[in-house]
Amino acid sequence: MQTEIQNFLKALLAGAERSPEVVSRTSWGKVRSFSRYDLFDDTFIIEDGILDDLENRDSVVLVPKSVLQPAAEGSARVFGNVMTVSTGNHAVTSLPLVSGEFWGLSELRDEAAQAEVLSRKTVFANVVGDTFEISQRGASTADVAEMDEWLQALGCPMRMIVLADRVGETIEYYARRGQEWRIRPLAWTPEEMSAALRASISRIHSSIRYYHNVKGVHFLSFANFRAWGALVRSDPAAFLAGLRELCDTEPGQDLPNILLPKFGAHHEVEFFGLPPGAAEASLVPAMMDLWRHVTASREPTEGAGTPAEAVAAFGEDLAERFEAIAARFRSLLVDPALADDSSPVFVEAIYRALVGAVYETSDGMSERSFDDMKTALPGATYTLGNRFLHDGADARTIAILDLLEQDISHGDRIECVNVYEIRSASDRVRLGLGKTREIVFKTAWDPLPRHRIEKRLARRSTGYGAYTLARTHAFRALGISYGRHRLLARNDGATGEVHYFTRDRYPGTPFSQLPPSAFRPRDPDTGVRDPSAPESADIVRSVIVLMGSAAAENLVLKKYTADKDSPSRFAIGKEIVEFGYDARFGKEMPLKVRLCSVRGTMGWPDLSRTTENLDRCFAFYLKRYAEVVRGYVSLHDSMDPWLIADAFWEGFSSRTRQFLWNYRNRREWFDSYSPRLFGDYRFGEKWAFALWALERQAELLPELSTRFSEFFRDLMEPGATYDAGDKGTNPP
Repeated sequence: MQTEIQNFLKALLAGAERSPEVVSRTSWGKVRSFSRYDLFDDTFIIEDGILDDLENRDSVVLVPKSVLQPAAEGSARVFGNVMTVSTGNHAVTSLPLVSGEFWGLSELRDEAAQAEVLSRKTVFANVVGDTFEISQRGASTADVAEMDEWLQALGCPMRMIVLADRVGETIEYYARRGQEWRIRPLAWTPEEMSAALRASISRIHSSIRYYHNVKGVHFLSFANFRAWGALVRSDPAAFLAGLRELCDTEPGQDLPNILLPKFGAHHEVEFFGLPPGAAEASLVPAMMDLWRHVTASREPTEGAGTPAEAVAAFGEDLAERFEAIAARFRSLLVDPALADDSSPVFVEAIYRALVGAVYETSDGMSERSFDDMKTALPGATYTLGNRFLHDGADARTIAILDLLEQDISHGDRIECVNVYEIRSASDRVRLGLGKTREIVFKTAWDPLPRHRIEKRLARRSTGYGAYTLARTHAFRALGISYGRHRLLARNDGATGEVHYFTRDRYPGTPFSQLPPSAFRPRDPDTGVRDPSAPESADIVRSVIVLMGSAAAENLVLKKYTADKDSPSRFAIGKEIVEFGYDARFGKEMPLKVRLCSVRGTMGWPDLSRTTENLDRCFAFYLKRYAEVVRGYVSLHDSMDPWLIADAFWEGFSSRTRQFLWNYRNRREWFDSYSPRLFGDYRFGEKWAFALWALERQAELLPELSTRFSEFFRDLMEPGATYDAGDKGTNPP
């Protein structure tokens, strides 16, 4: 069955003029023939037979003719581009192209100029499934975009062109066109990483299998090294071809692949899993010795037979030499688990090497920031206010775009929109079916992009959406730091009517994820934090004051769920701390805290207005707050623990008084609030209990302060254990 790439290339070349001259050249012992096709100003160099036998990672080279044929002063510029498609690595066609071996298309005679074109002006790609996967390497964003647009102009659909490198400038370029989804996203789940590894498997010429990364480096794992080595007995000719590929030099190359510089400190072929410098110091010399041993033993040509016969003649001697090298390879691995290509340790390690990404790792899978967890989805490109939908944009994205277009001011227009799905390690749903999306858009009248969150509600019932908004509106009016929520409903095909809400994304970092650097002051001139500087007592205190105010909100909201690990929903990543310039301190400080989750609001199960119920309620939440403050103290031991506890309570008490003032100033409005809801959500009863408990919370602040201090003192005593989970008094 023909792939879409094959169909595209065949249809393209069907209208091109084929040159009668065929160029043949030998690469790694294999003779390849190439044909030239000209279509207007463009030229296509195709390895004979490849269009009927395209394999994963087959090489594509894209280069403008103008860099191959620099125009002399006063002469006209050369137009058109060159595309080559071949098996093997990119050097199979890129080297003869720039040297002029291919029909004299290149007029570069200086080796330095040829090297400059290869390293800076050539765009490399690979055929991966039904896509052209572009690797930026040393090319500029402008050059990559030019080749991308040229492929589309030839009739290649946008969805079939993927950019493998995550280069900041290039991401920004495509984001401004609403096309960030075309840049290959980082994998999040183990399944996605494994799929990426399968897609990266390639061969150069021989039977050796490599993991091919975005910079063109071929990583040879221990398992694949052993699999190739097994051929020394079963297929001597294939083993010899692999050894030649690793250790021999190719015309135009001064060094073998295991020593040929490729990118950074890597080589064309890199032994994977070794400490820096270990391969060059130990494995590479051993491999070169093995190659010299084989070639020296074959030098007497008379009676030596074929290469395969020569290798087979070594018998057990060659096998033993290889086993010794393999044993050395295994002993040098930084982790024994890297010897198994299926181990989670290997999968994550090789994936990071393939994409060039560096994660903050913990136990198991990587922990990543909110922005790292975003995966861009097909959306639309806006040109002068007109929307051009991308192939693959789903009904949910189209509804989001419709909403944005309705929301902007008269006379304004959307410049760009990118829609993302927020992933997590626990997600096991197909991309596009997740609960949460983020929309980043900019209009002509907005100097900065705006961010919105869109989330599917936990329940599909019509009444639940109204119940959710009634809670956010009610508590937001009372002063709780919820943002404005807006309810959406639409029919998502087979799933029927589904409800979503949107809100602005709150700038800042979750309290539970604040890095140590956040507590160090910035240099007033450069804005840079000194990692060696001591943390600022002002910042440490201000953050915990804000968390005290968030705790007051948490208690007013009576957040509670059946989750075993976090029933109070406090300090689990839902409180967003925003930093900015504070005129009172004359420097960057934490300014505010926002709540980004409605879940659990009005969740306390007992609504009886009794002293006993209130005691249980206060004990449950105060114990959790004491645990959070104790954990904060352990991270900031430069400050007196009781000063931190006092700062927390300062924020708690002042915020509580603010809520009470807001309530009593508009008591008649709050007491009479009774939204019409469909479904038995007991909103009126819960709302009345929340207002009653708020007044008690304010009246009992001195008593609550004492109880909080007792919980905190118990946790600070020598020998006391600290558990971040909720261990408060169990509610009924």
